Amino acid sequence: MLTCFLCAMDGEAKPLLAKSKILETSKVGFATLYSCVYEDKPFFVGVCGIGKVLSACGLSGIAVAHPEIDQFINLGVGGSLDATKAPLLSAVVGKGFVQHDMDTSPIGDPKAYLSGVGLIEVPADEGMVKALSSACKEVGLSVYCGTIASGDTFIIDEEIKQGFVRDFHAISVDMEGAAYAEAAYVYKKPFAALRIISDAVDHSKEYQLYKDKAAEIGSEVAVAFLKNN
Repeated sequence: MLTCFLCAMDGEAKPLLAKSKILETSKVGFATLYSCVYEDKPFFVGVCGIGKVLSACGLSGIAVAHPEIDQFINLGVGGSLDATKAPLLSAVVGKGFVQHDMDTSPIGDPKAYLSGVGLIEVPADEGMVKALSSACKEVGLSVYCGTIASGDTFIIDEEIKQGFVRDFHAISVDMEGAAYAEAAYVYKKPFAALRIISDAVDHSKEYQLYKDKAAEIGSEVAVAFLKNN
């Protein structure tokens, strides 16, 4: 299976790229795409940009330009919605993805309903969830599988966070995962996401302190995944 890891930021991709041999670099729309090999395993890394629109554009463009890619994994950092279950520098593997800022409820739809695809929560590929979870355990990480809530806001407000827990039973929050998931669903590509928790309690402060460490841990999981899949 040929995998493409998708990251929002250069800093999330940098540790994995540093562990790999880069064969070619290209542009696909706004995204930068790296063709890589780790030991004997070929794979891609796409750096798409921050937020839902660039995420969806990035996966869509790469899927069309490179139909040989079998599956996509969103690799990056994220915020915890429950620090007891998903503490700082632990792993969350997304089983499902909701866009918390998608809301047509005034016309009778449920919150986060995606009218075009008819879903509230876009599911991850079950086999990929198991494989990513195994890779996390292989590198000694605590891992929690659950719902990831995405939107175009960096969430620090506790009341808003608890609303995502109440409404969607989410365990982590980010700005890209659900958009990648919807695009992958549209293109019928297996998808999963790995979030290493960069902020769990004091979100803005912890993010600045731990985002680089979280990205490094994420690269270790990605390498373990490549070795076994």
